[in-house]
Amino acid sequence: MVEKRIILSVVFAVVGYFLSTVSEATQDVLVITSYVTGGVELVCFLIAVPLAFSAGKIIRKELSTNGIPGIRFVSWIMYGVAIPHALLFFNWGLIAAGNNRIPNGQIPVNAAIFFIASMFMIAEVWNTTKKGNLNAS
Repeated sequence: MVEKRIILSVVFAVVGYFLSTVSEATQDVLVITSYVTGGVELVCFLIAVPLAFSAGKIIRKELSTNGIPGIRFVSWIMYGVAIPHALLFFNWGLIAAGNNRIPNGQIPVNAAIFFIASMFMIAEVWNTTKKGNLNAS
């Protein structure tokens, strides 16, 4: 069960990053596609980090260890920064005086922050699993 959560978290993170590329590429041509892929990307990343955290919580409880709290802390900080940054894109016209076009590179940069936050959380879980020689099931 824990291994499935870790794998699902990786899948959500990779799919989210791929969708950010699609969203960036289509924002001038297919605006609706850009918004839809951006929204699905956001949902993927909103699932990836908490999913990895929940897997880690189970593992830490079984092993009676703290894991690596510093990596988890950095992951949550990055996650917390990326969420409002991503939500800002859906209201960009309010900030840019009616210009709804998001500046080049902002979507992939935000996705990179989400992706790194996901990978930090997954790395913490993976390292805790290997450190404890836990046969995760």
